[in-house]
Amino acid sequence: MIHWLRVKGLTASILVIATTLTACAGSRDQGAADGPTARQVTAASQCGFTEPGLLYMDSRQRLEEVTGARGVNLTAMEDHDFRNEHLLLVAAGRKPTGGYGVALDSSRLEGGVLKLTMTLRTPSPDQMVTQALTSPCAVVAVVAEGWETVHVTGPGLPDLSLER
Repeated sequence: MIHWLRVKGLTASILVIATTLTACAGSRDQGAADGPTARQVTAASQCGFTEPGLLYMDSRQRLEEVTGARGVNLTAMEDHDFRNEHLLLVAAGRKPTGGYGVALDSSRLEGGVLKLTMTLRTPSPDQMVTQALTSPCAVVAVVAEGWETVHVTGPGLPDLSLER
């Protein structure tokens, strides 16, 4: 009986470790075989956009301009290393209630075009949400080199493009 409990406990431990490692590995791989091209840094429910849009930030000065103009709290990015990664704010536009969100699904680099696939999360019909207008967005750190155009697509969002 004791032997069976040890085996059962060991099996449960291995399952937990394997699940954790799989989740970590899956969340990091957002790009080409030679390394990630993008990673989501943060998301917010109030970003000051009435329409879907993109904002590109390649310097601390540009980050401060966006923070001031949009009222988006990006203080977590104050220590961001702009030499290696630039930031892209992907906004979903105005939504009628809470419960909406934007998330990075995948990224890839193809011939000078950085392609991001995003998802617009929507509340379920029976979900309790705040009854206030929201403007969800996600901030994505992208590779600083190797692209001139970014193209964003995904369910619930219009196709968005930006040249730097």
